[in-house]
Amino acid sequence: MTAPAPGAIAILQLAGDIDPILAAISSGKDWPVGCVRRATPGEIDDCLVVRLDTHTAQLMPHGGPRVQQRLLSWLQELGVQPAADPIDGFPEARGPVEAAMLRTLATASSPAAIDLLVQQPRRWERLDDWTRDDEQRSARLNHLLRPPKVVMIGQPNVGKSTLLNTLAGRDRAIAFDAPGTTRDFISAEVQCAGLVVHWFDTPGIRQSGDAIEAEAILVAQRLVEDADLLLALADCDTDWPTTPRKPDLRIGTKADAGEHLDADLQVSALSGRGMADLITAVRDALIPPSDLENDRPWRFAPDLPLPT
Repeated sequence: MTAPAPGAIAILQLAGDIDPILAAISSGKDWPVGCVRRATPGEIDDCLVVRLDTHTAQLMPHGGPRVQQRLLSWLQELGVQPAADPIDGFPEARGPVEAAMLRTLATASSPAAIDLLVQQPRRWERLDDWTRDDEQRSARLNHLLRPPKVVMIGQPNVGKSTLLNTLAGRDRAIAFDAPGTTRDFISAEVQCAGLVVHWFDTPGIRQSGDAIEAEAILVAQRLVEDADLLLALADCDTDWPTTPRKPDLRIGTKADAGEHLDADLQVSALSGRGMADLITAVRDALIPPSDLENDRPWRFAPDLPLPT
């Protein structure tokens, strides 16, 4: 019931005939409804285990992905199977759409997804048709669930690393006044007006005789091709980079020192000029405001039933 990413605590919910599992966890002790115990299932991890009702229990181990994987494997060895029905594991849900919403709510990466997801069961109740526009809008809104890739490309020393460090709020990339300082791509999760993205800083695209740097540039080029949003960066003294596809936004950097007149946005990572406009522009390019304001249903899970 928790996201697959690392966390402090995870929740694994059991539904059905849970008595044999609880007996295995507690060495055969009786386990009444409402009872909470500390246990070590399968000698894997110290957990809190609670019996919520006759047919439902929760295991709360530490939140590392490997701990969860080992516990799930141990449970499967005891005959536990993943829930086949979308409503399984969510006894409080009023139907499969609400169960899918609760499951998605636990794993959504972006804060802006929360209110929108909570509204979906009511919206799906009144759905009587499904259009191509609905499908395309849903694909864009799905960026709220899994961080899209935002990739910067530009000549060396135009300020890509400084920009990423400022957006991330900490030093993720080496920022130094020398070409080729970034030799591999570096990324950070950045929240852009409610949308969490994976923001990538790539090496300056140029010819290099250094074998390691040349390989890093090839990796960066593949990353550019897969980007959900491509940003071209240049300062007032630098030409726009050559890109394998048209960039979605052209960003003029180091705006305090001079402006790149044909940029879509001018920013200065050092002074903060234009930074708020940049993160809003990135969010709006990936998910237009009209998508967030639309009151039509969002197909946030592929198995949601469409009208026939």
